[in-house]
Amino acid sequence: MHPAVGIIFDMDGVLVDSGNAHRQAWQQLGREIGTPFTDELFQRTFGRRNASIIPIWLGRGSHELTVQRVDALAERKETLYRDLVRQGAVRIYSGAATLLARLRRLGASVAVASSGPRENVSLLIDTLGVRAAIDAAVSSEDVTEGKPDPQVFLTAAERLGIEPTRCGVIEDSVHGIEAARRAHMLAVAVLTSTAEAALTAAGADLVVDEIGSIDAQELVRRVADRTGR
Repeated sequence: MHPAVGIIFDMDGVLVDSGNAHRQAWQQLGREIGTPFTDELFQRTFGRRNASIIPIWLGRGSHELTVQRVDALAERKETLYRDLVRQGAVRIYSGAATLLARLRRLGASVAVASSGPRENVSLLIDTLGVRAAIDAAVSSEDVTEGKPDPQVFLTAAERLGIEPTRCGVIEDSVHGIEAARRAHMLAVAVLTSTAEAALTAAGADLVVDEIGSIDAQELVRRVADRTGR
C-alpha cells in the first residue's frame, strides 16, 4: 500500500491559463499611473509576488516607493485582475477538474499553493468548480517569502499534514520548480509559460505539455516510490 501523498498545484499557468489576464491588469495599471508595464517585464517577473515585481518595475531606489505605495498598487492590480476573471478572461486547462477528482479518489491529499492573494485563489477555485476536491489552499497572505523560496509549498504540506518528501508539486515557472526542489518535493513542470530547457535546468523531475497530460495514478506512484516503501 502506498504511503499517504500530497499533490500541490500552483494556480496560474497550471490549473488556469491566466497569463493574459494578469498582463492586461498590469498594463492597465501602468496606463493609470503613467508608467508602461512592458511585455518583456511581464515575462521576466511572471510567477513572482507583487511585492517583488513592483520595485523591479518602478525602481527600487525611488523615494516614493513606500510600503504603503507598493501595497496600494498591488491591490489595484489585483482588483483589475479579478474584474477580468469575472468577465471570463481566464481559460480553464482541459482536464484540470478531472485530475483533481481522480487524485482524491486515489487517496491523495490535494492543495493549491499560489503566489496570488487569497481572494484571487478563492475566486479561481470557484471558477474551476473544484472546491470540494481541495484539502488546503495557501496564498500570498500565508507566507513571507516568495518563490523560489520553498515556504509556500512547505506551508501547503504542513496544512495537508504530510511530510514534504511525500509531496509532488505541479508548476509552470522556473521559480516554482526551484521552490519545489528546495522543498525536497517531486517537481512536475507543465509547458504552458516557460521553455522546456529552462524548466529542466531548474530541476524538473518530469515535464508534460499541460495538466491534462498527467496520469493521476502514475503521479501518485512516483511520489510514493521516492519516499520509501
